[in-house]
Amino acid sequence: ATGRVREVAPQADAATRTFQVKVAIINPPEAMRLGSTLTGRIKLAPPPGVQVPASALTQTDGHPAVWVVDPQSQTVSLRDIDIARHDAASVVVAQGLQTGDLVVTAGVQTLHPGQKVRLLGAAS
Repeated sequence: ATGRVREVAPQADAATRTFQVKVAIINPPEAMRLGSTLTGRIKLAPPPGVQVPASALTQTDGHPAVWVVDPQSQTVSLRDIDIARHDAASVVVAQGLQTGDLVVTAGVQTLHPGQKVRLLGAAS
């Protein structure tokens, strides 16, 4: 069955560290009774933004940044970003990148502005 979240408890239960969520079930099966407790999964829409590997992330003046490659000159520049969401494997960039930007994903700690790079798979 599918449903729509109606209410989320403002605080987690101290013992279980879970939140009580009330859901209005859309077209519930007859066996599902009003007030039943159940386990479910939530499907979230991906946040708007550009997703990059976490290995691309670096910092400039304490703020998150990524190295972007200029495809014409094949040089890199450091670009400040705003992060919408992250986990161990990836970062969703809310602002600072556009779809199609070439982002360095390895060796980011050794680069400097204007450094020439070679794209993987490109002819030498």
